[in-house]
Amino acid sequence: MARRDRLAPIWVIWGLVALFGAIETVAWFAAGGIPRRPGVVAQVLTAWIVMITLASIASRRMGTMAQRIRAHETTHQATLNELEQLQTQNAILEIIARSVDVTLAFQALASRIARLVPCDRVGLALLSEDGQEFQTFTARVQEDEHRNRPRPEVVFKVEQTLIGSVVRSREPLTVPDVAQLAPDFLDANVLHSAGFGSALIMPLISKGRAVGTLNLVSRGKDAYEPAHAAVIQSIAEIFAVAITAQHLQMAFARQRSTEAMSEVTLSVATEINSALQTIIGHCDLLERGYPDPDLQRDLATVVRQAQRIAGLLDKMRNAASDRLQEVETAASQAGIPSSPEGFGEPQDTAG
Repeated sequence: MARRDRLAPIWVIWGLVALFGAIETVAWFAAGGIPRRPGVVAQVLTAWIVMITLASIASRRMGTMAQRIRAHETTHQATLNELEQLQTQNAILEIIARSVDVTLAFQALASRIARLVPCDRVGLALLSEDGQEFQTFTARVQEDEHRNRPRPEVVFKVEQTLIGSVVRSREPLTVPDVAQLAPDFLDANVLHSAGFGSALIMPLISKGRAVGTLNLVSRGKDAYEPAHAAVIQSIAEIFAVAITAQHLQMAFARQRSTEAMSEVTLSVATEINSALQTIIGHCDLLERGYPDPDLQRDLATVVRQAQRIAGLLDKMRNAASDRLQEVETAASQAGIPSSPEGFGEPQDTAG
């Protein structure tokens, strides 16, 4: 259709030439036939040569102009697509900056993602900490179907799923026909049962580690090409970084909470132990000052229970110290900074 529109002016030029020839032929036959005088024939031939030459030049010039216009249109469309990608990335950064919940940001940005790559649903699959299963979320891109908050949906195992294979390969996957893979993959079967025909699955990779997938599905078949994956590559990278940051923030909060509980435990245990030692000392003085057997028996019971409590407090202090060391070691291995300011500093990965 677009090609016909571009060729329309050229066809108009040659159509006018043909129309002029037809009118001239009709006029000659109406006047009694083709003129036989050499001067008239030469004049007519010269006029036709000039007309055809001008039509050819005009057609060539219009063809050149059409090519330039097409080139400008292509460049303009590419610029618009790039601008849309930048706007979407900026929106992602703004929303993620306002909310620590990546799934909430995903829900708010689903319609923007659908403008970059047309789709009927946008999905987010987050890999669990043990790397054995996915928690999936689905966002509806149509305004009348839009949800205010994300809702967890199906939990998939890594094995026998398309999203699991994408996480292992760390490469985008385009599925032209979901029905063909439905017998072999559980998530493909779920999509096929829901009426979807094709899918695009993008891995979310941050710091060399896959944390999930970003999934686009369409009800039609053959809806996606490798070029679509390139369009949302940067968006997938931003989501991956945001998910990693959220995990680090949660781990950092757990670390600080554990540290605070351990410090409180150690402090309280020290105070109680100090009080117990005071009780044991006074019992010893009473035992020496009052030789009554019944009193000494009762004091011995108090001392034994106090010493038992002191032993339990020692175990509590040791357990709290060990737990604190375990948390610090785990945080160090996970790359969690020792202070909030450290989140903005590059981590040393040498060695």
